[in-house]
Amino acid sequence: MSISAVARAADLSVSTVSRYLRGELRVNPDTEARILGAMEHTGFESPRLGLRRLALIVPELANPYFSQLAQAIANATASRGLGLQVLVSNGLASRETALMAECAASPEVDGVMLVSMTGRASPLRSLPGDFPVVILDERIHDESSRPFVGVDNFGGAYQATSYLLSRGHTSIVHAAGPSTLDSARDRLEGYRTALRDRGIEADPNLIIEGPYAEAFGESVLTRLLRLDDAPTAVFCGSDIVAIGMIAAAPMYGVSIPRDLSLVGFDGIPQGEWVTPRLTTVTQPIEALARRVLETIESGPTSGQAAEVRLPMQIRVAGSVAPPPTR
Repeated sequence: MSISAVARAADLSVSTVSRYLRGELRVNPDTEARILGAMEHTGFESPRLGLRRLALIVPELANPYFSQLAQAIANATASRGLGLQVLVSNGLASRETALMAECAASPEVDGVMLVSMTGRASPLRSLPGDFPVVILDERIHDESSRPFVGVDNFGGAYQATSYLLSRGHTSIVHAAGPSTLDSARDRLEGYRTALRDRGIEADPNLIIEGPYAEAFGESVLTRLLRLDDAPTAVFCGSDIVAIGMIAAAPMYGVSIPRDLSLVGFDGIPQGEWVTPRLTTVTQPIEALARRVLETIESGPTSGQAAEVRLPMQIRVAGSVAPPPTR
């Protein structure tokens, strides 16, 4: 069957049906129902020629970074006249797989933007090769066939550590994210390289790995207090970890930044609500949202998936001071 048969069955012009199927024309719900009904009646199957409705899969919305990213993408899709579903995977590979399969089978989803916290490629392996998917924010192991849009985590971590070094700190802890994540490994390497460039070898005892959570920030603080030679600064791999440290500090008699300086990572608004305001490396959230939509709209590139990494910038606030006099 042809588009002409669909147009006759729907009592519409061929141009209207064709432009709708290419994603070039938005129609009212009644007209859309007529087109879809005519396609079913005639047995016409159209490839996904245009993007009208997208899905964003995120690990959680409790972490302010992911809710901020989801809001930025919602704004960007709305400005393009696109629909958006936000789906939560709870950071589980099985849930990511189920959601991806549902999206690929659904006539209500024309493409997916995936933020994974598992680092696994398995949720992508069952998808048709032509189904539009962009991996966002977190690179996935052994996955080079799909476009990726993220940030320069190495460069951001290098900036954060270099700033602490410039303020006189040489004993700097890195509260790192899970080593299963590409972003956490890049941030760790940026931290190590900044120290090495100043002639300092990273001390494995000052690298503490944990989840991106406030409770982890408090646990890092209590661990530092047990050290005989206390470090003077912490570079946190996530703002939410740094906020956890700031919140817990008064309970342990620690003054920030007088006793301990902190730099976070992400630039979430909550970092400006705490006292002292958090010095952090900011994610270019709005630019990320624009680039991921541009990438998914452009379709497959010739032969090789695109990889975009946007630069980051440090935002200096009140959580860093020179090292205390011992």
